[in-house]
Amino acid sequence: MLNLILKDILIQKKSLAYIALYVVIFSIAFQGTGMDTFIVIAVAVTYQMVATACAYEDKAGSDIMWNSMPIKRRNIVLTKYLSVLFYTIISALVYMVFTILINLTAIPISVAPITLPGLAAAFISTILMNDVYFPVYFKFGYMRARVISIILFFVLFIGILSMAQMAQSKQSGTLFKIFNATFGNASGMQIIFAIIVAELIFTLISYALSVKFYNNKEF
Repeated sequence: MLNLILKDILIQKKSLAYIALYVVIFSIAFQGTGMDTFIVIAVAVTYQMVATACAYEDKAGSDIMWNSMPIKRRNIVLTKYLSVLFYTIISALVYMVFTILINLTAIPISVAPITLPGLAAAFISTILMNDVYFPVYFKFGYMRARVISIILFFVLFIGILSMAQMAQSKQSGTLFKIFNATFGNASGMQIIFAIIVAELIFTLISYALSVKFYNNKEF
């Protein structure tokens, strides 16, 4: 299973250079916004790498080859979901290297370090995006799912920016009032646990649908 994940990474090694470009562009673009730049970078990198891996497989007809081998289809699906975690880790490592280089060279770019809440939010955002994307991909294929992935990317991108702006404003808005009314008495750990449980349930449902759609495909 790990070999399948490594395959997804290696077939797009030329695209890995774009990760550094994303880090530079977003770090400069979001200076002074007060939002966690790493979350945006993680979403952008994951979107790029998932889409590129799926595009290569669709072009090469890899599904035919994988299904001619003694590999269970549910494991093929599982590797797609696990690859999202690897892509997020890759984005974190590149961002950390960029942060170190900026600090060493004293370039006038403000780059915030990765925080634990920011890392958690990055994982949640990237997993959520692909929980929606993968069932569509396994049901309809790459070309139709590509439209969904673009929409999801911009929805998450705009959502993260809007959340940051609302968090800075004195009047947080309806969403934050509802959130405070619902979780106002809960501790930070309880809120994190609730989010993780909800995300896990959603991921399991998404995975089950993806396996079902992929099992029904004929190659």
